[in-house]
Amino acid sequence: MEKKKKGINGLLIVDKPEGITSLDVVREIKHRLGVKKAGHIGTLDPFATGVLPVVINEGTKLVPFLRESPKEYEVTLKLGEETTTDDKTGQVVMKQPWEGIQREKIEALLRTFLGKIHQTPPMFSAIKMQGKPLYRLARKGIEVERKEREIEIYKIQMEGVELPLVRFNVSCSKGTYIRTLGRDLGRKIGCGAHLLCLRRTRSGPFTLEQAISWEALKNLSVPDALSLWLISLSAALPSLPEVIGDERLVKKVRFGKEMVAQDLSPQTLPAFEKGEWLKMSSPREGLVAILKSEVKGADIPWLNPETVALRPLRVFQPSPPPRLRVEATSPQRER
Repeated sequence: MEKKKKGINGLLIVDKPEGITSLDVVREIKHRLGVKKAGHIGTLDPFATGVLPVVINEGTKLVPFLRESPKEYEVTLKLGEETTTDDKTGQVVMKQPWEGIQREKIEALLRTFLGKIHQTPPMFSAIKMQGKPLYRLARKGIEVERKEREIEIYKIQMEGVELPLVRFNVSCSKGTYIRTLGRDLGRKIGCGAHLLCLRRTRSGPFTLEQAISWEALKNLSVPDALSLWLISLSAALPSLPEVIGDERLVKKVRFGKEMVAQDLSPQTLPAFEKGEWLKMSSPREGLVAILKSEVKGADIPWLNPETVALRPLRVFQPSPPPRLRVEATSPQRER
């Protein structure tokens, strides 16, 4: 059994339920599957639900290379009340009448958030100031000045209005606080607002269709049962150009050595620019390494044979081939 536990490497998309923290999800995975290392990417508030990517064992090395944008959410906003946390878990600190507000006005104001905007992070957030998370200060009633951050709203679309409730979908960049977006919309409308429901439907390339439900996760009896949902190390990086390494190149990279121009065959290389990340895979061992290009791929045939072309940034230990390889664009499965 211990041998099987060590073989769990990759990324798991969990449909986080309401009422637990992102860290609770990680603890459950470590406890239930017996894995030594795991961590989540992109925190979801306890009241929020949806896509929570969790990296497992060797998968933790992927974190710096995973693209977290765009993030997509389904939002339900309640007009007429502001709370201490900008969501339903906080205490109401302000009430304003919402009756008579027209849908057209709400929709027009919603569109004003499109594009690059500035947000002031909420006090109830995990951002650290002098080594302490802001939410710890907020719980003590302490408020400190926060710097504005530039974020981007790629798409925002009204889904329905049943006053005082407003439902909309939003696609945004990493670092966007939807609670703050909802609060700011309420202030523009003139009556205040807070989030009633928040569901993340996408984080980077990962969607709800790939997610294992909390119920299914808690009912897993053996680690092997996870194979239906586990995304392999290589499949977790669908956007990176891929170099297929033969035994000689794999061995060289595992020793941490750079690849020079004469190591590479331009006919089998993907197109890449200087400074770009690439992934090296082996048909037998899966993902071998994340590489950084020191030259442009198209220039390799004309370079000095000893010129460093690709430099390893992260090297991964070999994993046994999964029983079912799940791609990042896999179709919906029963949960």
